[in-house]
Amino acid sequence: MTWNPLKRNHLTQRPSPASPLLSHAEDRDLDVTIQKLIHAEDTIRKLTKEMKKYLEAVANLDRTDQRLSLNLSTSGMAHISDDLRRVVEDYHSVTSQVGKTVQEMIHLCQKTFIEPLKKLRDEFAYIALAIAKREELVANWRYVYNRVRKLQEKKDRTANHIAKLERERRVEEAAGKELRTVHAQLLVELPTFLDKRLEYIKPSVHALIMIQLDYYGNTTRLFTHLMPVHNSADSPGSAMIPEEEYQQLITGHMNQIRALTIVKDN
Repeated sequence: MTWNPLKRNHLTQRPSPASPLLSHAEDRDLDVTIQKLIHAEDTIRKLTKEMKKYLEAVANLDRTDQRLSLNLSTSGMAHISDDLRRVVEDYHSVTSQVGKTVQEMIHLCQKTFIEPLKKLRDEFAYIALAIAKREELVANWRYVYNRVRKLQEKKDRTANHIAKLERERRVEEAAGKELRTVHAQLLVELPTFLDKRLEYIKPSVHALIMIQLDYYGNTTRLFTHLMPVHNSADSPGSAMIPEEEYQQLITGHMNQIRALTIVKDN
């Protein structure tokens, strides 16, 4: 079954209070923790969704580059002059190399970002089960608690009534004890999970930064080699044209474009 990042979250509701068995502070602490977990799961879902959209956009852009490069390479116009032919060949070479880089980048982002976040989000399913178990215990305890209250309100003091009341009290005590135990475990384990999630995510964020630096640095370097850049060092970031020369170059290109038949007024 394929994992769908758009599916609804595992955590969707806040915990029910269990007064007077649990104090207001105990109920509030768990409620605050679960609200943080709901926000965390939603954030993970959005991060995964946005990453998939980003990778799809990069892949679409690369496909467009590849198609443009192929069309230029197979066009008869590319062979009109040696200079144009060399530019087209260089462009085709660059897009071929960038295409391989794109595929590698997508693969690495899947392995180091999307898949780890998917595994982290899967943990929320187990948390949801634990919270559902607590809700079941709250309902059970509440049911027995109300039965005991009703028995206590009756004026009947026969032996059968007293025996029944004692049985219900023992059941209530056992249900309350189990609920307290589970509630206490959640108050320990859930905050620990919240703390550890950041430690878990950090390597994925670091890997993503390194992948982006490598991808955009390599792509910039490849495309920079297609342009006549003066006074540049080896680093793509230093491949800058002086502003005045850059404006003159752009103006010249725009004049050449305006002179083309396809942009002239009919």
